[in-house]
Amino acid sequence: MQEKKSKKELAIHLLNNFEEYIGTVLFILIMILLTLQVFSRFVLNHSFTWTEELSSAMFVGMVYCGVSSAVTKRKHLRIDALLEAVPFVAKKVMLMISDVIFILFNLYVAYIYVDKLIPSLGKSKTSLLRIPRNLLYMIVPVMLVLACVRLVFNIIRLSKESPKELGASKPAIDIEALEAEAAALREKEGKV
Repeated sequence: MQEKKSKKELAIHLLNNFEEYIGTVLFILIMILLTLQVFSRFVLNHSFTWTEELSSAMFVGMVYCGVSSAVTKRKHLRIDALLEAVPFVAKKVMLMISDVIFILFNLYVAYIYVDKLIPSLGKSKTSLLRIPRNLLYMIVPVMLVLACVRLVFNIIRLSKESPKELGASKPAIDIEALEAEAAALREKEGKV
């Protein structure tokens, strides 16, 4: 019974964070390709020209995976000065309106890509790897629509939050936990 639950939890975790994992894999692959390029250019005196083209394509995918992941983790950029000065209900409404505006913007950009940009590419391909450009450019609207889905879930989450947790995200570095750990270490060293 416990094993099934842990598999279910793992599946939910992967579903909730897959953009982060895809972005991480793309980042690692970009670093490997660029390291290969530098090594081959300066050590072997030979340049693999395709590595730059592939790295550029993967970089775009990585960036838009980051957009969706930032929405999921509530790490996208925003200015909180006004939010901190208004009462709870106004803050909740402002956060929801902000997410709705973000959704509308993402849908507009995705529409422009799908309706205008991608069809204008026709059957063109990248110069070295011959990857269809419309396939590469399709990453952008797909990830923007995924960000919209994440934003809808965020709006639902916001509607249920209390004043203490409203719009909060886990800090990348938990200063309070680090300070507590440092205090515990100092106390332990003092006793020894």
